[in-house]
Amino acid sequence: MQRKKRRYVFLVAFLLMFVGACAVQSDKASDVMPLEIELTIEPEAVHIGEKATIEAIVMQGTKKVDASEAIFEISKHNEKNHEEVIANPKGNGVYAIEKAFSKEGTYTVKAKITAENLTAVSSQSIHVKEK
Repeated sequence: MQRKKRRYVFLVAFLLMFVGACAVQSDKASDVMPLEIELTIEPEAVHIGEKATIEAIVMQGTKKVDASEAIFEISKHNEKNHEEVIANPKGNGVYAIEKAFSKEGTYTVKAKITAENLTAVSSQSIHVKEK
């Protein structure tokens, strides 16, 4: 009987330590601020053959963050193919590309940013028109 009691006490103590360790780890994970991307496209009215500047500002909370990788993925709506362009760092958490579109239509631009061992994705639509 004493043996069963010891096993039971040992099992309860082990479970309490396990639950306590899990709680500590989840607290650490919640302290990490997520990455945020502010994606802008200039000019607002994009025409065929004219360059548009696509810019991403990377933030973690209120702090601008430099990324280890910044890629823009551009695809036309309802098409499977897409183009990936590595963004140029402008400094202070800002990444940009210039892109001229050759066809009229609606495109989706996705910014895929990796910084501080975190990855974030933001997307925006562009409507390209004839002049």
